[in-house]
Amino acid sequence: MITFFFILSFIYFCFVLFFILGIFRLSKKNNNEIQDISVIIAARNEEKYLPELLKILRNQNYPTKNYEVIVVDDRSEDSTSQIVKDFQKSFPNLKLVKIDKESAELFGKKNAVNSAIIQAEFEILAFTDADCLPSQNWLKSINSYFTDEVDFLAGFSPLTQKNKFISMLKNLERASIFAITAGGFGWNWGVTCTGRNMIYRKSIFEKVNGFAGIGHLKSGDDDLLLQKMSKYIRKMNFMFSQDSIVKSFDKDYPTEHIDLETRRASKWKYYPIPIKILTSFFFFYYLVVALSFVMVILGDISILQFVELSLIKIVPEFLLLITFLTKIKQIKIIQTFPLAEILYIPYFIYFALKGTLGTYKWKE
Repeated sequence: MITFFFILSFIYFCFVLFFILGIFRLSKKNNNEIQDISVIIAARNEEKYLPELLKILRNQNYPTKNYEVIVVDDRSEDSTSQIVKDFQKSFPNLKLVKIDKESAELFGKKNAVNSAIIQAEFEILAFTDADCLPSQNWLKSINSYFTDEVDFLAGFSPLTQKNKFISMLKNLERASIFAITAGGFGWNWGVTCTGRNMIYRKSIFEKVNGFAGIGHLKSGDDDLLLQKMSKYIRKMNFMFSQDSIVKSFDKDYPTEHIDLETRRASKWKYYPIPIKILTSFFFFYYLVVALSFVMVILGDISILQFVELSLIKIVPEFLLLITFLTKIKQIKIIQTFPLAEILYIPYFIYFALKGTLGTYKWKE
């Protein structure tokens, strides 16, 4: 049994090392020519956050003639549309698209995103959410990383919360996901991404017939679309500059966070086979780690053996996070690593099961 545990740990070590090497393989080329960019925001009842985002986008350190911002009011019941109209007076490159009815083919946010893409004038499409706060140099950073051969680009999106320690703990978990994103991109493998800081070419979206095949799902306008696009993408890249980071407000209530994590995990059944195998292995391996802890208590394996197994897991994870956090200059987050190591396995197992077998509530 212990030999089997060590074999699994070694395989896990190799997987994590694969993503570390992928980060170092990412392109460092910079584009110096100004490109045209369409920024797309799907908004549903976002009067609380939208004004701050629009202020930032209006004041981007980027030529006004070279970008447009499209806000899609997706069946809002608040003043979302009026806010956009008020901003249009001082923001000539701001457009409003209104959706009044749910689409039978494209569920939820996908319909809003698709409607905006149809209206978009430019080839490069940049996406963020209404409750996000990019820097004033966000578009400048996108332009720099989006070289001629790049078709898909992503960047870090941390959560902002009043409690600094909880914020660091959550963002360490997010950093682990973004590290996998970046590491996969280094091998031109689109494992996952988030729509809060995501950029791709309109021509690639059209090439895969948009959301066809995944339009009936509540989620997946980001990672499932990336996985669908992957075989047509010439090159993926990840932005590490401070200006590329897009902050996002954390959920106000624990139930919202639970629904969010459940929604994220619910997409597993729709992932391509290679990503299913990878995530299934992670799930099985974490179960084994939990089992080994129980076996220590029962005296079936020694404490020394458990420590050796744990080090094979912890060391590469620490190196992956240190590599990623150093590149995005967020190294302070690593302070929560010891606690995160204790909490993450039950957290991952719980939401993996809940997302696959359970239900959740989301914006309808």
